[in-house]
Amino acid sequence: MIRSDVWEYTCYGTTMPLSDGGRLFCILYCMLGIPVTLLLLACVTHALLPWVTGRPVLYLQTRWAFSKNRAALIYACMLAGATGVVFFLIPAVVLSLVERDWNFLEALYFCFISLSTIGLGDYLPGRTHSKAARQGLEFATSCYLVVGLVVLLVVLETFWVLPQVQALIRVFTGPQSTELKGEDLDEMVQGWEHEYPNSPEDTPEYALPISTISPCHQEQHSPEPSPKKAFSPDQPADTPPPGPDDPTQ
Repeated sequence: MIRSDVWEYTCYGTTMPLSDGGRLFCILYCMLGIPVTLLLLACVTHALLPWVTGRPVLYLQTRWAFSKNRAALIYACMLAGATGVVFFLIPAVVLSLVERDWNFLEALYFCFISLSTIGLGDYLPGRTHSKAARQGLEFATSCYLVVGLVVLLVVLETFWVLPQVQALIRVFTGPQSTELKGEDLDEMVQGWEHEYPNSPEDTPEYALPISTISPCHQEQHSPEPSPKKAFSPDQPADTPPPGPDDPTQ
């Protein structure tokens, strides 16, 4: 039970080390166990998200013709309701039946304190039972905490990506420049291709002759008239002008 308390950082406070060596070992054990547990929970959560969240949202889009944002919001609410029933209400009913001195509210309080990793330790199952029954309840509580934390992380991750939640966060944090995810970038590219079938690079460009665009520029590049050739009035028009070595000069 102490291992599960340390790993899940619940810490009910009923089992504790008494010697200095035990306290030092507990410190080192926590420094190694808690990061490894968080890494394991994060990996399991990201592995479950495409199956637990992605596929149901896609089904709501294709089956009921919902938009992506609306389908994600509806599924997040359904997932939160199912999680509340399965991991809070049903365990509270079971604990209120197993623990005779607990009512339903006390059992629900224990479930919330445990899954929220607060772990006050004022309520613990198995105190009034035999040693074997207490060990069985401790093992069941450890499994309940591990599975419940993974499910809660999946629910929180599902709500985190909702546009409504992101808009609420931007109210307090302000607009921030974030990198585009690969999925969002692909959707933008597909939307661009659907709206504009031909990209600017694929559209042929036809350049008109420069003479039709700027006639002034054409006059600037027009060939200059050749200088008039000097000839004498007595010389026939068809006779070429005399050269410098002409003996008639």
